Amino acid sequence: MYIGRVLKILVLAVSVFAVGALWLPGVSLAADVWCCSHDGRTFYLDSDSINAANLPTGMDYRVSVKAVRENDGSLERIVIYGFESQNDRMVGAFYEKSTDLWEYSPSKNERPVLKAVWETMKPYMKQKNINYSDSWKWE
Repeated sequence: MYIGRVLKILVLAVSVFAVGALWLPGVSLAADVWCCSHDGRTFYLDSDSINAANLPTGMDYRVSVKAVRENDGSLERIVIYGFESQNDRMVGAFYEKSTDLWEYSPSKNERPVLKAVWETMKPYMKQKNINYSDSWKWE
């Protein structure tokens, strides 16, 4: 009788493991991908947030990026970056929640972050079949 219970538990455990092993690979999980470290912060791109549809007028691509403080590893903020092509130049912007506007003139300090985010996005856009051009000049 005791052996029967152990056998049932073992069969249940193996079944749960098998279902989990077969089911989980098909689930799309967000991946935070390192973009760069700059000015005391590390930036991680949320690869599932890359979007090229239903965007504001003129905006071609959008993505969410987590800014993490390097000194203590805490989340500083989540930044929404947008990119658009203007006269064959790639222009980066970030969404300012307080004003509900896109900021197109980031400081020179922010430009390396925008460039790193754009470069990090490209392989994930390719995976998602989102078209982009490498011929754009960065502005």
